[in-house]
Amino acid sequence: MELSELSSQQEASLFRSGLEEQEASLSCSGLEEWQEGPQVLTYGAILICRKGKAMLNVNYKDWELYEGAVITLFPNDVVELKVDGDCKSPQTENGDCRSPETENGDCKSPQTANSFQAEILKYNPSLLREASLQLEQTVYSSLREDRCRQDTPVVTNIINGMFGLLKVYFDQSECTCISQLVLCQLKAFFIGFHEYLQRNPQYRPDEVKSYRVRELFNRFMMLLERDYKISRDVNYYAEKMNISSKYLTNIVNQVTGHTPKTIIDQYVILQLKMHLKRTTQSIKEMAWEFHFADVSFFCRYFKKHTGLTPQQIRS
Repeated sequence: MELSELSSQQEASLFRSGLEEQEASLSCSGLEEWQEGPQVLTYGAILICRKGKAMLNVNYKDWELYEGAVITLFPNDVVELKVDGDCKSPQTENGDCRSPETENGDCKSPQTANSFQAEILKYNPSLLREASLQLEQTVYSSLREDRCRQDTPVVTNIINGMFGLLKVYFDQSECTCISQLVLCQLKAFFIGFHEYLQRNPQYRPDEVKSYRVRELFNRFMMLLERDYKISRDVNYYAEKMNISSKYLTNIVNQVTGHTPKTIIDQYVILQLKMHLKRTTQSIKEMAWEFHFADVSFFCRYFKKHTGLTPQQIRS
């Protein structure tokens, strides 16, 4: 989905979902909420692994995280984190690490070597939209495809410097220009990171042969992010991509091992759960917004895929 395609309604919904009182936050945690199953992100984020190892699945693609690895995430990404070992870091009520930080912003941790720690900058989609105004669509598309770097200190050092600078301002409660400071840093990072990726392409033997497959799958996911409320039909997305439904099925199966219909239903259910938990919409209003024929069909669809009724999710 192009950044300009975020509707005001989507922005309002995303804004309510976790950054209500501020447009950006910088914190250190074990990202336990991402370990509870697939989650749809309602914000953009830049993450650097500070300690431990984990496998982060983003839109059905695995990225290995270990100390110094940097990854960019965008609103509507589907993420799930699997940590090496069972040790999880304790957190304070506001989500920050209980453990102190070093001078360069790294998280000190008294826990075992298997614990996972990440420092993450979360920002509101409105900042992403504004930061993207001066960026070409190729920059955004490139960052979505080659979104993680683990093999170089260059990107790690850039993020350390960026987070260190922002932390100075986040720590000043009287600072009133946080959003503008984050915006400037995002623009600089997106442009610089894209230029670095162009100079240092990261080829994987198993992906060079399937570039077209990845490209088409990414297009499918971007369409799904945009139109999941409009259609749950595989033919709809295949037609939008100017390919046959059979070819789309082959593409999606190669990347995920699932059918397009499975991916569509999983994504719609994640969005529905989020709406049920975070909005006060009636079931009837939600059924209409998601283009279900009627409330009865909506409830049957939801129970088929979750084993629960919409009312049970809310209770």
